[in-house]
Amino acid sequence: MKRWILAILILLMAIVSAAIMLQATGVIDLKPMAIQRMEAMPALAPHLQIYRVGLAARQEIEEMEAKIDREKGELIQRELELDTRAEALTAKENELARSRSEFEQEKEELVKLKQEIDAAREGFLELDRLRAIYSEMKGKDAAKIMSQLRPEMVAFLLAEMDPEVAGDILSNLDPKTAAEITRMALTNKKLP
Repeated sequence: MKRWILAILILLMAIVSAAIMLQATGVIDLKPMAIQRMEAMPALAPHLQIYRVGLAARQEIEEMEAKIDREKGELIQRELELDTRAEALTAKENELARSRSEFEQEKEELVKLKQEIDAAREGFLELDRLRAIYSEMKGKDAAKIMSQLRPEMVAFLLAEMDPEVAGDILSNLDPKTAAEITRMALTNKKLP
């Protein structure tokens, strides 16, 4: 009898080993068969139900992990795009700052130039006013005052006056000064 038990045990071990080998090589799939047999057993049915819930949960977890991995990849890609855009924006901001600085410098230069033009315009208006005043004066009186000015200034004032008035003033100036002013007028020398 011991021999029969030993023979049956060896036979069962061989069957189990063969089933494991066939399962491992993929020739047969024992899992569905084993689950069907377990479902038929009332004592194992509740455990099998828990097993199925666990499988469903594992599958759901794997799907969620895959989804998280996809979203993580998308977020990394988005972060790279945002970094690239941030660098581009920084470059544009720097360029804009340089442009703004250049604009401010040009604006300051234009303001200075406008002030110089306004000052020159006021100077010309003052010169025109002086010319008008000297033109209204008698030549002798205007010559007395102009004799105190530099010859270049006198030449500049007389250049835009009526020729008769300018001649009257020149004739009343010192001959040496009048000659120098005439020479300046002939060479078109202006006030520096």
